Amino acid sequence: MELDSARALKAELLAENLWKDIATPTAMYRVAEAAAADVPLAARRRASRGWGRGAAGGLAGAARQPRGRLAIGIRGRRGQYGLAVRVQEIGPGLETVLGVISRRARREVDLRMVGPIHKQARAWHRKRNRPLRIGGSIGHPDVTAGTLGCFVSPVAQSDECPFVLSNNHVLANENDATRRDPILQPAAFDDGAAPDDVVARLGRFVRLRKQRNLVDAAVAELAEDMEYYYNDLHGLGTVRGVRQDPLDVGERVYKIGRTTGLTTGRVSAIEVDGLRVEYDMGTLEFNGQIEIEPLDNRPFSRGGDSGSLIVDRRHRAVALLFAGNDVDATYANPIADVLDSLHVRLIY
Repeated sequence: MELDSARALKAELLAENLWKDIATPTAMYRVAEAAAADVPLAARRRASRGWGRGAAGGLAGAARQPRGRLAIGIRGRRGQYGLAVRVQEIGPGLETVLGVISRRARREVDLRMVGPIHKQARAWHRKRNRPLRIGGSIGHPDVTAGTLGCFVSPVAQSDECPFVLSNNHVLANENDATRRDPILQPAAFDDGAAPDDVVARLGRFVRLRKQRNLVDAAVAELAEDMEYYYNDLHGLGTVRGVRQDPLDVGERVYKIGRTTGLTTGRVSAIEVDGLRVEYDMGTLEFNGQIEIEPLDNRPFSRGGDSGSLIVDRRHRAVALLFAGNDVDATYANPIADVLDSLHVRLIY
């Protein structure tokens, strides 16, 4: 249909509010075949799983009316337009209403199940965290953003001198920073700025070299009286020390990162040598790395997750995330190499 016709039909349907009195018992969790012949398989499956069901299997808030909320828009281009019908809540009588809309639109309907729609609030990982927490956004002022991996202290000191641990390229800007440079939480890319968001000062870092790198790591000394959750893995549990035995291929691992939050992966290779990684300073080579593949049909990490602490199923620290391809491969330094190189110990 023409664009004006699609607009007019949409206005008519919205004015009539066909779904205001939906209450007829019918196939409650099926989408009418008459509504659109090309309903995506994923949408059918979501409908069959019963959006709107409560925990006990009944309708959640069944007394609320109206049920079967719809949103209607327009789709198409170049003179060929139709209706875009979006189902946000499934209820009795929905099948009938979708059939009416399909007939009125002469079957020129794109039907999709979108479920409840929520505001896209920025996740806590990218916000200002006080007290500081593992997995939050952090970085040198000249760096976009990375992840606060965990909290550590110098091996040589008897009293606790807390540091935050992350990557060199997050805290030390690929060797370009100077000791005592400010460290921001959240990072600059997440609107962090001095002086209010300065939480630490750059301390030790392992210099990155063209070849034979083992770690990409740095620490920053926390500002005086800065509070922090030293072992909290939000949504997962608590850090339970450092794992002593090596990882096996196939083991599940977990991380909390600034960009992707809590994710699960699987070790796909260990002791990876000759790994070439692109940095601003050029291509660098790493040896002895751990490779992790994603689970749950989403990447284990993306840009901004650098510096994340990786733990095993018992929540023991195993690695420090530093690189990946944003799709199916993440690379991490063994945590023992990281701690030894910086002469620090994990606080847990």
